[in-house]
Amino acid sequence: MGFGMRFGLQVLFLAVGLPLQVLVLAALLRGAWRRYPLLLAFATVEFVSALVQAPGALEAMRGLHSPGQPYWVTYWIGNAINQLLLYAVVVSFLYHACERLRSATVARILLILAACLVAGGTFLVHYDPSLARGFWLTPWFRDLNFTSALMDIVLWTSLLAVRDKDRQLLMLSGGLGVQFAGEAIGESLRQMAMRSLSHPLALAGSVIMVAANLFRFYAWWRALRRRPEEKATARLQAVRERGSTL
Repeated sequence: MGFGMRFGLQVLFLAVGLPLQVLVLAALLRGAWRRYPLLLAFATVEFVSALVQAPGALEAMRGLHSPGQPYWVTYWIGNAINQLLLYAVVVSFLYHACERLRSATVARILLILAACLVAGGTFLVHYDPSLARGFWLTPWFRDLNFTSALMDIVLWTSLLAVRDKDRQLLMLSGGLGVQFAGEAIGESLRQMAMRSLSHPLALAGSVIMVAANLFRFYAWWRALRRRPEEKATARLQAVRERGSTL
């Protein structure tokens, strides 16, 4: 894919994505952060990372100069923090979903222990100080993403199965599911493009990945923008509807 297309996609992502991220943060700060503090932490770090890394990435794509050591240090550190926080966010979504279970306390303890074991175990498997950061961080990020995607599928399925659905949590997990699916498809297309040297295929993969991320921002904003009184009214209406069917 040409530098012009890559640069245009990056500019489009920043032009649309940054305002959406601001909207997500604003919606969280209006009160939703009390239920989702880890989501607020992730959204904040993701927004700050985008602001910090954007100038260096754009200059490199324009061919002004190659990214220096400070850029790569902030890139890998920012990505590590983002990946861990995203992983923790998915775990926290499952934690909230466990409140419907009879043995919620036991389920939550097992969930946290399993999540810590997976994250720590995969880190120990891939960590190698003799290699450059990217050679062992990239497969660790891949494993965390794969585990997060599996947990999100379990969460989405369980939320759809219950009668009294938590629509906010359903939209939040749905936005993540679209992002995970889009990134998997986009990355597959880009790998195929590298083997076949197909620029259109690489462009299609990048477009899908950008679109999936933007959709996640939009879905999160729509899920979080509802005010508490609106949620209470919706729950009351649902209770009345169930009562009228009895």
